Amino acid sequence: KVFWALDAKLSQRRHFPAINWLNSYSLYLDSLNEWYDKEVSPEWNPLRAWAMGVLQKEAELQEIVQLVGSDALPDEEQVTIEVARMIREIFLQQNAYDAVDTFCPMSKQYDMMKAIKHYADLARTAQTGGATPQQVISIKSKNELPQIKFIKDYEPELAKIMKDMEAEFDAMRAV
Repeated sequence: KVFWALDAKLSQRRHFPAINWLNSYSLYLDSLNEWYDKEVSPEWNPLRAWAMGVLQKEAELQEIVQLVGSDALPDEEQVTIEVARMIREIFLQQNAYDAVDTFCPMSKQYDMMKAIKHYADLARTAQTGGATPQQVISIKSKNELPQIKFIKDYEPELAKIMKDMEAEFDAMRAV
């Protein structure tokens, strides 16, 4: 009742586990919704659906990006590509040689995905206020998020990153 689509292209890019997130599926998903609501958060299932939507949108945009480059995309879609990259590299990619990243509890997975979604929401708001994709993508605190994967007691560091991220976006709005 579960199918993991192994992907040679992902393994060539050193993305492990090399499981294609668009072609893989589980028939247990509906059965586990109640467990996720109770054990992780009632927000988990909508958050998971949002992430899958972003990854599907990225797959649609990749053909355009390969033909004309990402600069030809509308501003909001450039940020979609960046958010999808964050989901892939921060949330889906795993380092089996790292003692902390080898296993990731559901609570940490939830917090990491929530942080990525928060960045995406702040980015959309900043773009609505006139920020360019380059400004939104280049904020420093976003680049610190991937390190959370490797920190065992990550909560204080994640809280600091989120506070810094909000401050950077607030400063962007003030200009």
